[in-house]
Amino acid sequence: MAVIGARVDNEIKQAFDAIARARSVTASRLAGVLITDFIKAERGGAAQATVGTQLPAQAYPAAHAGAKTELLHVRLEPYYYEELGRLAAQRKWYRSAYLANLLYAHVDRRPVLCHDEVNAVRQVARQLADIGRNVNQIARKVNIDPDRADLSAFDLELIRMLLDVETAAVKELVHENLRTWGATDVQ
Repeated sequence: MAVIGARVDNEIKQAFDAIARARSVTASRLAGVLITDFIKAERGGAAQATVGTQLPAQAYPAAHAGAKTELLHVRLEPYYYEELGRLAAQRKWYRSAYLANLLYAHVDRRPVLCHDEVNAVRQVARQLADIGRNVNQIARKVNIDPDRADLSAFDLELIRMLLDVETAAVKELVHENLRTWGATDVQ
C-alpha cells in the first residue's frame, strides 16, 4: 500500500486528529478515505460518504457494503493470544471472528450478538408477540360487543408493566453487549 504525506500547521493537525477520533478511525484512515473520495469525484464518480458518519461504505463491514472481505494477520504475545481464545470461547466463536466483531462493535457503535444473545432476543420477541396476541383478543372482545365488554376485568396496567419489563430487558441486553465490547458511551 502506498503512503502519501502532507504538511499542515499544528492547529489543523490537531483538529483533523480530533475529527478522526470522534469517528473512531485513525487520522491516516480518515485521510485515505477523503483522498479516495476526492479521486472518485474528480473522475466523475460519486463519493461514497455515508450519511451518519461521513465515512465511505468501504469503512463498514463487508456485510454492510457488499464488498469482499480482506485478510489481516495480527501478531500477539502468548498471554494476549490465550486471552483472545478465552474471550472468543465465551461467545463460541473463533479468535478471528471475535477480533472482527470487536472492530465492528467499535466502528459501527452497534451491538454484535453471539448465539446466546440472539436466542435471548428471540425469546423476548416471542414474549412480546404473546402480549400482542392478548391485546388483540381484548380489542376483539371490545369491538364485538362494546356495551357488554367489561374493561375492568382486564388489567391494562399489568399489560403496560409487562411491555415495560420486556423493553427494559432488550435495552439491558444491548447495553451489556456494548459494554462487553468496550463501547459504553453508546446510549
